[in-house]
Amino acid sequence: MSEAKEKSQEKKPALSPEEQEILEARKWYQEAQIMWAQGRSLDALSRYEEALKIFLKHKLYKEAANAVEKVGDIHFWRGNFKKALKPYKMALDICEEFGDEIGTAVMAEKIIYTYKKMNEYEKALPYLYRVLELAEKFGDAHRAARMLAGIGDVKLLQGEKETALEAYQLAAKIYRGLGSLEQAKMVEEALARLQDELGSGETAP
Repeated sequence: MSEAKEKSQEKKPALSPEEQEILEARKWYQEAQIMWAQGRSLDALSRYEEALKIFLKHKLYKEAANAVEKVGDIHFWRGNFKKALKPYKMALDICEEFGDEIGTAVMAEKIIYTYKKMNEYEKALPYLYRVLELAEKFGDAHRAARMLAGIGDVKLLQGEKETALEAYQLAAKIYRGLGSLEQAKMVEEALARLQDELGSGETAP
């Protein structure tokens, strides 16, 4: 008993300065989570950014991706859509670099939605195609349909009506197959309008 007690009273080895810094950054991240939940967005933003710097310094990229995503979320929530794009793209790059395909899809969708809020939907096109590629790989039909509908919207804006038509048709077919009738109806309405435009264009003198 005395030996066990003696061992338990032995001092733990001191943390290195690097370990202390990482521990502090993780503490800041947790504090930021609490602040964010409490609605203290600016305080949370500051804490996330402090933690991010340390995570990047020590090449803790998974934790850096989580922190920088939160930075983007706060900017987005505050309506600073342009400011949200940079951290979202940084998080996407980290996910791509380390082969985190689920994270890649999530971040790319956040970028797509941010461009949509900025009325710059055409800039979302490469991200729509990237998520579509991943959705097909995962067998995620609902996400694939969502991306196809988005591609249809962008192609329509770009005047590529035939490509938009194909994308809408595929999206509607997938939604119907999934039993997602409300989403199918929305896409089919866009499809009907486009078919009318194409039809009137073909019969015009």
